[in-house]
Amino acid sequence: MGFRRKFTIQRTSGGEYDDNGVWQKGETESFKIMASVQPISLDEYNQVFPQGIRTVNAVKIYTDTRLYPEKQGTPAQNADVLLYMDRRYKIITCHAYQSGVISHYKAYAQEVDTCDA
Repeated sequence: MGFRRKFTIQRTSGGEYDDNGVWQKGETESFKIMASVQPISLDEYNQVFPQGIRTVNAVKIYTDTRLYPEKQGTPAQNADVLLYMDRRYKIITCHAYQSGVISHYKAYAQEVDTCDA
């Protein structure tokens, strides 16, 4: 994994409803990670995305940093967002490969519009 570069991740806390019942978005923090970002193959695309979603740009990410997909429920977790090539990619899944040899995380992310993230 010697081909890693620095990338920015944006992580937003869950948010909450105020006393008037209006949703207040959580705080966003940005931090750098070392990662290898690569396009995904057609086979990976078919495994990761539901049928019918075929026009979304997607990447896979290899890193030592655990990245978080969206999580429903209590507490809710907003998906981390990768800034890559002037675009935003929402983390949709992240798997730990912690064998003790070359431990890392492999995540998949899909491109999102600024208003979607």
